[in-house]
Amino acid sequence: MKTNSLILCVMLLTIPLAAISKAEGSVPLELTPMANHHVVELNSNQPYVAGYHVNTEDLSTLETVNATAVTVSFPSTDTSFFPSGSWLGGGMFVQGEDIRFVNVDYGFYMMLVLDAFGSLFVDLGLHQTREVTAPLQMPTEEIIYTYTWRVSGIDLTTPVTLLASWDGDGFVHYSISASGSNVTLTSVNVASLPNCENIIQRFFAGNVINEPFPFSRYVNYFQFGVVSSESIADDHWTVDLREPKMLRKTGWVLVEKAWSTQGDISYLDADWKWGGAPYYGVDAQYYQNPLENPYEVIFSYNGRSLTPGKVLWDYAGSNFNGTTATSLPYSGQTFGMGLTCCFSTEAVILIWVVLVEIRLRELRKQAERCVLQNSTM
Repeated sequence: MKTNSLILCVMLLTIPLAAISKAEGSVPLELTPMANHHVVELNSNQPYVAGYHVNTEDLSTLETVNATAVTVSFPSTDTSFFPSGSWLGGGMFVQGEDIRFVNVDYGFYMMLVLDAFGSLFVDLGLHQTREVTAPLQMPTEEIIYTYTWRVSGIDLTTPVTLLASWDGDGFVHYSISASGSNVTLTSVNVASLPNCENIIQRFFAGNVINEPFPFSRYVNYFQFGVVSSESIADDHWTVDLREPKMLRKTGWVLVEKAWSTQGDISYLDADWKWGGAPYYGVDAQYYQNPLENPYEVIFSYNGRSLTPGKVLWDYAGSNFNGTTATSLPYSGQTFGMGLTCCFSTEAVILIWVVLVEIRLRELRKQAERCVLQNSTM
């Protein structure tokens, strides 16, 4: 029994509970580590809808940043209408890359989650993805880490700011704040984890066109939106996301231009998507439609589906009328790796196309590394 007690004590000490430090504030914010996690899956049937940071309207400009943040709340939400065992999450979904392997990427997520019992949680984690290297390897991915805390002391309408930041030593630091209370969740030495030693120690933002037509992938590095374990098809929930921002070398900046995306085109690299399925029936309110905050989007179920490429806001320009961005092609379906389309009988052309695709991907990665080097100078 003494041995078992000692093992239990050691296990408790290894849980990142010691990393939780509650600052002085007006809200008695309490967090309890949990063993069960709410994970946003990749290329799954999880419904997903989001906004994303746009650097330039041709979706071909990227950058690296030290940190990202977004504020989330659940106003006008009644969880008694949720399907049994389901959960709803709102947060940020950000990409990272590998400096050595061109086909390796990373998907960081951090969400405020609400379950069918009305309980609040903070969930965070990291996926490592490996893109297809046809005809040698199919795409694969694995979860590197997941953490979950149950949140007590606030109600569903309280805005909670989620923050993830890199330091100079390979750590990603996670924290939340609500109504004056700041809570450090944990710090993960990502660069020391197995198979992660070559990770670029910054988050990516902006966009890139991965390959030209007909194999186009519009990769959007910094996304902020809604995902759930299954479709919650009732009009009793709302997720408010406001003030998504990034930490550049010059300081924090708000996302000045944001467009919408759906789960079937929510690419974080050439092959992998957040969630994977569109969130049918979920629409959004955004700047002047009818919101007055130019850095806010409110998702809710009303039976209408948000169109991908919708301009949610453009504080740097004049596109405030919710028009569809003309530079983002979307026909209701995505272009997959369908090499059998018009080349199925032309084996030579097929091989050539695959080789060109791989080479273009390598060139894109090289360009991204140049951006990283320039941003760190």
